[in-house]
Amino acid sequence: MSEAKRNFLYWINGKQATTDDGTPESAKLLTDAGFEPADDYLLIQRTPHGSRVITSDDVLDLAGGDAEFYAFESGTAFEFTVNEHTVFWGADKIRCREAKHLAHVPTADDLVWVRDESTNVVLGDEDFLELKAAGVEHFRSHKRPTEPVVYKYFVNDKEYTTELPEVTGAQVTARITDWNPANSLVLESEGSAPDEVVHPNTVVVLKGRTNPAHFTIVPPATFGGR
Repeated sequence: MSEAKRNFLYWINGKQATTDDGTPESAKLLTDAGFEPADDYLLIQRTPHGSRVITSDDVLDLAGGDAEFYAFESGTAFEFTVNEHTVFWGADKIRCREAKHLAHVPTADDLVWVRDESTNVVLGDEDFLELKAAGVEHFRSHKRPTEPVVYKYFVNDKEYTTELPEVTGAQVTARITDWNPANSLVLESEGSAPDEVVHPNTVVVLKGRTNPAHFTIVPPATFGGR
């Protein structure tokens, strides 16, 4: 019985392709993906830190099934660096989102065009990096600042905001102008449960609520009959 023919998977220009050779040269890889004649194309492979230009003599390893390539109808490779790692691309510009992918930059991070401290430019994912200028452009990634989560609550009809996911009764009343300690603070229930009297040490969770918490100031006479 003849051995079953094996197909090796790889990616080229974002599409999956297959070949029957696990260690092809660039011409076979391009031809099997429909890029013919192969000599007309520049082949670039994504590497663990950037990308590299594949020559006609290179033997490629497709054993992992996730090798990623880019084919360009151009003989020119443009070079830039991201975090000091070299990246090659076969066009004179590349969308920032694609450059981040090639350089393994997390999608949540920003890419910064390094010029000098006063003119460094933070690029958006849909911006293009122009690569045809003289010299090699340099880029760095940095963590995108995280916007603080702000929680909203109301006392009577007045809105308050806080970055705390939970507050105590004491923290709520401390922000009420001319708070009368003889008053009571009552938290309106979200469902059928009864409203809750909030004491100074009562913890009210603001995070995860369907609607902002609503507190009501209740004068002492309201509870006088209890």
